Amino acid sequence: MSIHAERARYVPVEQGFNIARPALAPHAFVAEARRAVAAETPTGGEQLPCTLAASGEIWAVLQGSGTLERAGEALAWQAGDMLALPGGIASTWRAADDAVLWLVTDEPALAFLGVRPETIERAAIEDTHYRRDDIARELRALYDRAMAPDTPGRALFMASRRTERLGTCLPAMTLTLNAVRPGEAQPAHRHNAAALVLCLREARCASTIGGRTFPWTEHVTLLTPAGAPHDHRNAPKAYGAVEDRDIALALIVQDGGLYYHGRTMGFSFA
Repeated sequence: MSIHAERARYVPVEQGFNIARPALAPHAFVAEARRAVAAETPTGGEQLPCTLAASGEIWAVLQGSGTLERAGEALAWQAGDMLALPGGIASTWRAADDAVLWLVTDEPALAFLGVRPETIERAAIEDTHYRRDDIARELRALYDRAMAPDTPGRALFMASRRTERLGTCLPAMTLTLNAVRPGEAQPAHRHNAAALVLCLREARCASTIGGRTFPWTEHVTLLTPAGAPHDHRNAPKAYGAVEDRDIALALIVQDGGLYYHGRTMGFSFA
């Protein structure tokens, strides 16, 4: 018998079908956010070289400014900017002053599959820069948009020139800005994609995820497990005109691309 045949295993359907996995609990990454912005961990003048084994990278600049150098090009970034980049490219982030960057990739999925990204010539996206001023203009329209009763939420999908047709940021991941005006609520709903919710502006908003309530805290990330019912609710303002600071704002990343392509998003109001 060859060594190749010795590797073969045959699993009965009772063991291979409907495999059970441990449930994931909702979670708020509070301690991690505090460490990132702590005064004793300054980053001004430092640089971060990295080559990420991911199909794509989503970055949000929470504070500070600097430059990004990759593939022979340089890009200036500042607080409030966001970037979508192809993975697998050697990059150097240089901080001009104390900076905090938030990053999401699909590195775990590629590591699980045992594959690495292709070269930049075959990348699914191009380097895409969502500038703070452009985002502010789009958010103004989002804040004032009329909402139908069956609208899932006050959200803005971020895409690139290559992924606009897909309606996603990366082929496998979605990136949205979600706003909740005072007195508004994104009704309880569920979907097959897991979600990372980065709170950018607290206002008086909170999320109820799987029966547990989490207040929105600036720079804290909430984990919404796949299929967990959840909502986002912002308390009414007692008096005065509504200002931007009263509107809760979050950046949400989901592994939703694969579900969209597979027609299995499974969105429903709970």
